[in-house]
Amino acid sequence: MFGHSLRLIKIFALILLLMVFYALARAEFLIWNWNLFHSKSITDILWAFFVGMRFDLSAAFCGVAPILLLSFFPWPAKWNSVWEKVTWGVFCLVNVPFLILNLVDTEFINFVGRRFTYDTIFILNEAQGKMLNFVGSYWLLFLINTVIVAGLMVSSWFLLRRPFGNTHWQGSLKAWGAHGLMCFLALALAVFGIRGGFQRKPINFVNANVFTAPLLNNLVLNSTFTFIKSYGANDIKHEKYFADKNEMLALLNGSFVGSSLKGQRPTAPQNVMIIMLESFGSEYFGTVDGVTRTPFLDSLMKKSLVFENAYANGRRSIEGIAAIMGGIPALMSEPFISSHFTANYFLGLGTLLADKKYSTSFFHGGHNGTMYFDSFMQSAGIEKYYGASEYGNSKDDDGVWGIWDEPFLQWMLKEVNGFKQPFMTSVFTLSSHQPFKVPAQYQDVFKEGSLPILKTIAYTDMSLEKFFAEAEKQPWFKNTLFVITADHTSIHYRPEYTNEVGDYMVPIFFYHPEFKFPKVDSKMVVQHIDILPTILDFLEIPQKEENYMGSSIFVDGDKVAVVFNDGIYQLFAKDYRIRWALGQAEPVMFAIEDRAGETPLTEPAARKAVLVNKMKAQIQYFNEGMWDNKLYYPNPGR
Repeated sequence: MFGHSLRLIKIFALILLLMVFYALARAEFLIWNWNLFHSKSITDILWAFFVGMRFDLSAAFCGVAPILLLSFFPWPAKWNSVWEKVTWGVFCLVNVPFLILNLVDTEFINFVGRRFTYDTIFILNEAQGKMLNFVGSYWLLFLINTVIVAGLMVSSWFLLRRPFGNTHWQGSLKAWGAHGLMCFLALALAVFGIRGGFQRKPINFVNANVFTAPLLNNLVLNSTFTFIKSYGANDIKHEKYFADKNEMLALLNGSFVGSSLKGQRPTAPQNVMIIMLESFGSEYFGTVDGVTRTPFLDSLMKKSLVFENAYANGRRSIEGIAAIMGGIPALMSEPFISSHFTANYFLGLGTLLADKKYSTSFFHGGHNGTMYFDSFMQSAGIEKYYGASEYGNSKDDDGVWGIWDEPFLQWMLKEVNGFKQPFMTSVFTLSSHQPFKVPAQYQDVFKEGSLPILKTIAYTDMSLEKFFAEAEKQPWFKNTLFVITADHTSIHYRPEYTNEVGDYMVPIFFYHPEFKFPKVDSKMVVQHIDILPTILDFLEIPQKEENYMGSSIFVDGDKVAVVFNDGIYQLFAKDYRIRWALGQAEPVMFAIEDRAGETPLTEPAARKAVLVNKMKAQIQYFNEGMWDNKLYYPNPGR
């Protein structure tokens, strides 16, 4: 009588099988990245695996939902073979890609600092034509993962092919009732599993925040869960912390006034060059164990205005470019450039400089169309885009992402020499990107060291040294403000950066060959979105409409930087940081030196209240700006 419903039992056996393979993927994630986890306690790691089972169960039930529903139909016993083949095919069609997603995240986590989410799917477009190179770079991981994926497919097939026992269908009322009861119980268990328990709300990203270390929280999660949960998610809420608009604006960095440049700006027309370095986290600069990978940039920083507390506004290139060139931070899960909000009204750097007759350009050695940079530059008012197509010599292509930094920068210099002054140009370097290759002639010149990225850091530094050596000979050089930063951080190099603070620490410094900068607080918190208003302040170009989130570095004040990643907001100030996970009632405060978040603080309560309000003001301002298409307010002539 119950024989027919044994199919449901096989479906639940497949769920257990998926749980085993998700645990295996988590173990691979841990072992492959052991250099990041070795400082964590074994107790915390085991607890991450235990809590992770809840997310694995949810992901497994989602993965078998189609075949579970398929098994509810009373297939005749003579169709068993057909049912097995159809069930196995649908199971593999759904779950093999999900398992691959988890296995790919083993290495991908080092580049974006979080599990794969739906908004990250645009990266798959960037990987077209590069798969063979990735396989060559990570052949061992690819081999292991191929065995694991094959293991899931083979084991699920043998499980489904096991004899059913008595599957003779008896069409009696009692048999129908028994089958219906089994289906109801299976459906109830599926709902329980997908929800992650009996709690009022289904589990979400916030339920994985059981540790203060984000790396451990990523170990708790699995990529199937994060992908499904992020699909169609509306992460931008209509928060209303302040009814009074002026109260909100007064808490933002843009509310500070009084530029230290007043009366001290250069008299000659000034050019601007923004240099964005791929993946150059702050930890790659300076001397480590007697060796520096950035000798040129280190020397340039000694002649520059440098900030100790400098932060990226995102974890990905597509987010960094939007913040630097558009003044828009990454305070939502989807990058602004690829979101539907990109059609909103915003004032990019090119648009703001157009009235002053600046020629504007953006250089990137990547293949045209990469991360929508060319389209975004048009929206930001940049007149000319120069990519690999404009470079036009495929012999200098690295075979993966685009043109090597050294020849591309030299070609850029020739183009810039022909620009009408004043100009604003920008360049985003390329070579310090996975798979971390250098040209053949430099294979024995730049050593890998403890991380593969280090040799490419050294190569790009050398390329910049050669670029500046030629640029210094040009007539435009002496009247040019150079802004040097990185798009985001990358694989951590120093232990003190392996935390939620270090995840965002990038260089931001300003160099001018002749102009002497006024005295500025070098410990001031600065961020990517400050670059745009700083340039306008330096050039003395007033803003008729102002984005209050950023602020010129020449304007002093109690400034903060707010970032967002995987449902967690963070605020960085000079003295403290605030961490607030979505769904968490109370934000938590730590001393800024407490990068690992080991000692939550309740005092000084007054300071915490101020910083929490600053964070809330930033969240409300950004969310309203996106939803209401109102990111700017009239500048009252401050």
